[in-house]
Amino acid sequence: MPCAIVWNGWRGSCDERAEKKPCWRVFCRTGRLCATLRALKPPGDLPDMTSADPVSSRRDQALDWLMRVQQAPHDTQLRAQLAHWCASDVANAEAYGKAERIWRLTGQLAPSTAAQWPPAPAAKVVPLPTRTAPRRRWWLGAAVAACLLVAIAPTLSVRLQADYRTAQGETRDITLADGSVVQMDSDTAIAVDYAGSHRDVRLLAGQAFFKVMPDKAKPFHVRADAVRVTVTGTAFNVELRPGGVGVDVEHGSVRVDDTQRAQALASALSAGQRLRYVDGLVQVRSFQPSQAAAWRQGQLIADEATVAELVAELERYLPGKVVLRDQSLGEQRVTGVYDLRKPEAALSAVVRPHGGKVTAYGPWLVILSRP
Repeated sequence: MPCAIVWNGWRGSCDERAEKKPCWRVFCRTGRLCATLRALKPPGDLPDMTSADPVSSRRDQALDWLMRVQQAPHDTQLRAQLAHWCASDVANAEAYGKAERIWRLTGQLAPSTAAQWPPAPAAKVVPLPTRTAPRRRWWLGAAVAACLLVAIAPTLSVRLQADYRTAQGETRDITLADGSVVQMDSDTAIAVDYAGSHRDVRLLAGQAFFKVMPDKAKPFHVRADAVRVTVTGTAFNVELRPGGVGVDVEHGSVRVDDTQRAQALASALSAGQRLRYVDGLVQVRSFQPSQAAAWRQGQLIADEATVAELVAELERYLPGKVVLRDQSLGEQRVTGVYDLRKPEAALSAVVRPHGGKVTAYGPWLVILSRP
């Protein structure tokens, strides 16, 4: 389990702190004291991340440590080496603590293991060597840091608003006060407002399947951006998509409105109907009701969907950032059924028929492109 390293700031008494001497402690995420770093003996070789700029060099070393620990979370020798490196210099611990805080703020799952991150078919996995040329190291470190920073702002906003949320790869069932059930997909967040004569749920991120208890006196509303779905009792799926919203009805019927434009999108969307509202355009199609929210069975069903749309959906099941570098590749249409329990392999299966390739820099950065 990843540990948090705290210097002269841990909660609790510490005689050494009172004497203004460095007091290093290692805490597991549960808050339990794991070890005192001074008791650790110097380990073997440390990462060689030399640089003309001491600040950049220390940041690169901290990033290297973070990535190595994420790849091998159960390697006790590696953790001992990390602890020794942090204890050797206050600035080292501060640099690693900052890197770890950024990683944690992005809402990442616990570190992936080799079993959880198998190499995808036809994917080129680029290892992170211990020793790299300064220019190469700077590019890779900057790319990963940029991906982490891009994810921070929206993640923090969602966390502040959400009553319930799931991490990547996690699903969760929530029973609301009236007995209605919300099944939350991976990387999903909702806010619940039950008061007086209304039942409102806001979908802040991801997608969720709703089984609503009938109550004509208290209509049930699901809000996703400017879209409002109104029901009294039914089962349906709502998804926040790039640039818009999707609604699939399994049984019953729902009303869908754009509250910002005061426009009705569907007065009675019924069982077996699928609405997509993207960039101000409404599309309603028929589908098999049994395929509503196929993600609950670990499936992603694509019917003439674009590669870009599927990449956006699969990214919710991956711990890092997926970058689609080729716009024409993203515009290609795909039809098929993909296994959400193996999102890395699914990515490869989506792009490979169109000449795309997958380059994975560990679990935190995946680039899709054409040769």
